[in-house]
Amino acid sequence: MSQKIVEDLKDLLRNANLSNYQTNAYTTLLLSNHLTARELSDKSNIPIGRIYEILENLNRRGLIEIQEDSRPKIYRAKSFNLAIQNLISHISNENKRKVSFLVDQAKILESDLYNSNLLVKKEPSRIFWSTTYGFQSIASMYIKNYNELQEELLLNDFLNQNTLKVLPYGKNLFEPIKKAVDRGIRTKILWNFGHDDRPLTEEQIASNLSIFKEVIKKLEDLYGLSTEIPSLEMKFIHKRIPINHDIFDKKRIIFKLQNPSKPSQIYACMNVMDPKLAEKLREKYLNLWLFEASEAKNKKNR
Repeated sequence: MSQKIVEDLKDLLRNANLSNYQTNAYTTLLLSNHLTARELSDKSNIPIGRIYEILENLNRRGLIEIQEDSRPKIYRAKSFNLAIQNLISHISNENKRKVSFLVDQAKILESDLYNSNLLVKKEPSRIFWSTTYGFQSIASMYIKNYNELQEELLLNDFLNQNTLKVLPYGKNLFEPIKKAVDRGIRTKILWNFGHDDRPLTEEQIASNLSIFKEVIKKLEDLYGLSTEIPSLEMKFIHKRIPINHDIFDKKRIIFKLQNPSKPSQIYACMNVMDPKLAEKLREKYLNLWLFEASEAKNKKNR
């Protein structure tokens, strides 16, 4: 391996936040096939008092493997491709934990500051947690979050006999979705009919499919939201989703409470920024999408 390639490898590892000792240890093992801890210490100029700590750190990151049954133990570098995959996974998981910790701490601090007398000016809305009532306030909140989307939008919405009647009045909500879709935001809309788990009759299944097709056509006619757009998909499920919620960029969730006197309307929303919760809800959403949802072109009930 030429010196230039070795230096490039070391630069890559340092950019992945490995220390000089960790970088030298992995590179030396990669070039030497296998070594004992003492041999590695001598070859890499790492003090013997630090070598076991360094090796344990590399093992935790998935960069090396240990032959436990030999005396003394033998250490090997994992192949470059596998080591880098393991390192990237380790960094990703570490970052998720850090983000989760920071969000949890920030939530507490935000609440304490908001309720204290320290702030000269109270913020009009909270970043990590807020509740919104009334159509105009809810629409403003959604438009703000639609405009800030960078990657993905997962929407849950409910269907009933009144949906087709209210769609023409949803300009403030659906036009920003169209703009997000046009920007290339990957968007899924999962409609639900609110049935319980009891088996449906063939007539109910056919009726639901018919309503769904009409809704898709209406959305295309009114707002240009066509399932022919590569970044937009729509499906439906027959059963009720306990709490309707939307997920923004894998980190923000908006929980929607239906108006009990007017089920076609949203009474209130809770806006929560929590990447850990968003990840769990996103997994459930995608399971529903893949294994239970139906498309307009598929008349078979799944």
